[in-house]
Formats: sequence, C-alpha cells, structure tokens
Amino acid sequence: MNDRQHTENQTFGEMLRATMKSKDTEEWIDVYFTRPIGLFFALVWKRLGVHPNAITILSIFLGVAAAVMFYFEDTLHNVLGILLLMSANFCDSTDGQLARLTGKTSLVGRLLDGLAGDVWFFAIYVALCLRLMPQLMPGTDIHWGMGIWALAFVAGIICHSPQASLADYYRQIHLLFLKGTTGSELDHSEQQRAICEALPKKGATLERMFHSNYANYCSSQERRTPAFQKLIIYIRRHYGSVDQMPQEQRQWFVDHSRPLMKYTNVLSFNVRAICLYVTCLLHCPWVYMLFEITVLMCLYIYMHKRHEDICTVLLHRLQDAEGEVAVIFDYGATLDTGGQHWARAMWRAWQKHLPWLTWQQFRSVYIKAERAIEYSGVIKKDTTFRDTLTLRINAQGSDMAVEGLLDEQERATAAQQVTCDLYALATLHTARSAEVIRELKHHCMVALVSNFYGNLNTVLREMGLDGLFDTVIESAAEGIRKPDARLWQIAMDRLQVDAAHTWVVGDSIGKDIAPAHTLHCHTVWMKGEGWDEEENVKGGVTPHHTITDIRELLHVIPAKQINSDTADNNIVDLANN
Repeated sequence: MNDRQHTENQTFGEMLRATMKSKDTEEWIDVYFTRPIGLFFALVWKRLGVHPNAITILSIFLGVAAAVMFYFEDTLHNVLGILLLMSANFCDSTDGQLARLTGKTSLVGRLLDGLAGDVWFFAIYVALCLRLMPQLMPGTDIHWGMGIWALAFVAGIICHSPQASLADYYRQIHLLFLKGTTGSELDHSEQQRAICEALPKKGATLERMFHSNYANYCSSQERRTPAFQKLIIYIRRHYGSVDQMPQEQRQWFVDHSRPLMKYTNVLSFNVRAICLYVTCLLHCPWVYMLFEITVLMCLYIYMHKRHEDICTVLLHRLQDAEGEVAVIFDYGATLDTGGQHWARAMWRAWQKHLPWLTWQQFRSVYIKAERAIEYSGVIKKDTTFRDTLTLRINAQGSDMAVEGLLDEQERATAAQQVTCDLYALATLHTARSAEVIRELKHHCMVALVSNFYGNLNTVLREMGLDGLFDTVIESAAEGIRKPDARLWQIAMDRLQVDAAHTWVVGDSIGKDIAPAHTLHCHTVWMKGEGWDEEENVKGGVTPHHTITDIRELLHVIPAKQINSDTADNNIVDLANN
C-alpha cells in the first residue's frame, strides 16, 4: 500500500496528526485552528483537482491584497486586510498538505512556498510606510515622512528576516535531535552549493537558481550559530550523524532545547500577525515595527545566546565522554631543531667557520637578513625548505661579508656547508618529531600553527610531515602573526575543540605559551636555547609542563582526558538561568 492509498484510508483526525511535526514545535493556534482549516481545504482542493502550486500563488495574491487593505486607515479596510492575511496563511498551510495528499511536489512549489511569506510582509511594510508618511509622529507636529521607511527597514530587514530564519533553523535542529535525520529538514549550505555545481549550466536555470539562493539562506543561518556548527561537525566526524550519537546526550539536548521552542513560535507568524492586526485597528501600525525592533529582538537575542550555550555544553559533554585531546604544535624550532631557536642554530653552524663570531654580531646580521627576505617576496608557495634555508644563509653570508665579518672568497663555500649542516639537523629532528606525532594521532587530533613565509605546506611535504596534521594554520595565510592568540583560536575552531581539551606545544614562552595561557589551554614548553633568555621569563608565565626532548611529550599528553568540571559548571549555569 503506497502513501496516497494509506492517506485515503485515514480519518480526518489521523491525517491531522500526521501533519504535526512534533508537539514541541507546534504552536497551539496552528494545532487547533490553522492546521485543521488548512487540511479541510486541502481535501476540498484535492477533490477538485487543484494543483498545490496554484494554492501557493493564491496565497501570494491574498497576502498582497491584505497589504493593500492595510494602507487604508478605516476599520472596514483593516478588517478586510486581517481576513485576507489569515486566508493567505490558511493557503500556506494548505499547499504543503495538498502536496503530500496528491504527491504533487515540485521544485517550483518549493520556490513559491519560500517566496510567499517574504512577498506578504514586503508588501505590508510598503503599505504601512505609505499609510504613515503623511501622518504626524505621536506627540509632535512632525510628519513621519521618509523616517518611517528607515524604521521599516530596521524592523523588516535587520530584525524580522533574521528572527524568522533563525527561529525556523532552531526548530529544524530540535527536530533533528528529537526525530533523527528523516524527521528534520535541516540542510547545509555546502551541500546545496554542491548540488548547484553538479547541475548542468544549460537547461537547469531554475534548479540552479533555487539551490544557489537556498545555499545563501542556509549560510546566513550557519554564520550566526558558530557553537552549533562546531557541535554538528563534531557529531558527524565522530558518530556519522545525530542518529548514531549516544542516546543519553541526544536526549539531553532535546530536554534543554524544548523550552526554546516557545520563542521560535513567537518569532514566527502568529504573534507577529496578531500584533499587526491590533496596531492597524488602533491606528498605530508604527507600534508593530517598534514591537519587532524591541520585544521580538530581545527574545531573539536571548534565544540565540541560550541555544549557543546549550550547544557549547553538549560539545563539552561529548568531548568529556570521549576523552578526546587536541595537540597544537608550533613548527620552527619546536619540531625541527629540538627546541633551539633557528637563529641560535644558525649562529652555532657559522661558528664552525668563524669561531670568533659573537652572538651579538650574528644577531644583527640575522635580523637584517630575515627582514630583507620577508620584504623581497623571494620565497614563493612552492619554495622548498632547502631552497628557503639556502636563501636565508646566503643573505646572512652577504651581510657578514659587507660588514667585514666574512671573507668574500670564503663566503660561498662557508654558506653551502652551513646550509648542509642545518638541513641535516632539521631532517634529524623532524623525523624524530614525525614519530611522536604519528603516535599521538592514535588518540589525539593534531594541528600546526606557525609564523612562516607562505610555503609551509611545501616544506611539510618535503620534510615528510604532510598528512600528519588535521589542520595547518600559517601566519602568511591568515594575515596575523604570533604572539596573536587568534592563530591558536583558529586552530581550535577548525578542530572543533575547546581549550580545556587542548594542549599547545611550543619553544617560545612569549609567542607560544603566553598566548595559549590567555586561551586557558594546557601548555608544554619545548625548552632549548632560545632567542633571548629574558624572553622566557617575561610576563611571569609558567608553562604547565616543560620538556627538552619531543619524545617526552608521549608521557605528558594523556591518552584520554576526562575534564567534566567545565561541562558540569556550564550545566549548572544553564539550570540557574
């Protein structure tokens, strides 16, 4: 028996219950008023052979006609506007039910259905503005004039649109956790863009337009919900989908999300429409706009913050249950020289040829050469580590020759030998680091953060580190440099992990350990010969752990980390709020 035959054998009450997505997300006005009337008309239209798209188009005309009625100030026209907008809403309820009853679903229907509500309220805002323009502002002798258009813009574009879209998004999220993947219409922007790109450019204009616009709509919802995006990515990565995640944690989310559903209903159609009806009948429709800007916007802000908090706590609960740990490494000196700052390593290598070369002499040469290379742009994305090292050493040799620290005739030979020695040093330490990282990857996520020239990925391939990191954050690509803590935060965001489960490993107190401390991460200092020993005591920052060999890290980073205090505290905060 197919779905249509099954529907024909159902009673009206059974069919009505089948249209309800869940008790949590349905508003009482819809349950006892809008849905029954919509279903009644759907059965009538089905018997008459009317297509669902025709009902959607009818709803658009009814909504626009209601807007025209709201332009007038007399009671009769406003009552007609109320009846017309209610009829438009009945049609909006009817078309979906009719499509399910007849099996006549189409892309055009989805386009029209998404367009209908926007057209209604756009026309209503225009009508109200035209109505109020010649009127005086309350308590003044000043006409509303163009000012009402500014108020309408704020109410409609800045407030109404994001309020309604986020309310719909939260309902779909709730349904996802309550009923699973098949019970929710939650979509993702990347999925919609992929569908759009897969469609032929000729002969599928309508389909491409729909999926492109829908992708933008989804993207706007995703940008406003960073905590949920972290949560859903974590769930998909670890469990495949919400359907496979632990039932206890899934039910926890439903229980905490349920109280927010009343706010999603308030921010949808019914409360908004009732306010519109009352203010139009009382000849003060400007109050409706202020209601959207003040009361509804406050509810929107509260709902948004509350939902983000719930998502953050659930992510902590899942991470605590899994005991998952993220390790974020600095690159230069931490992984490739055993903790020795590259300037110190280069100085030591030059001293084999220039035993009398002091650190202060070489330090000024190093700074000058590094700045020259950085500003020249000579290092490209495909420049290898060996070539990068060669450029740096040659620049140092040239500067030392100019300053009389190195004989010009010996410069090329000495620079070549220094380069070979340093490359061998880096190869040795990098291979040792790679073994440790591979071991950590059995139970940790691993990331890399580095101030580099823009060719870090090329260097990682050359040194056998490509594919070992879950994400790589390079200063040249992000436009910010360490010690800016945002680089470490970007890494945590991409790993979808919080600071309580993150370990930062670096050779510099100032550039690695201190910014990680501001984010409340666990820190491991790879102690070696640094650029400036005073730097390592600046700010009084003390790392949680200190190591001198990268292999010691295997005894520091736990295979599983249980840190339930953070999640428990957040749960208490949610309960108190």
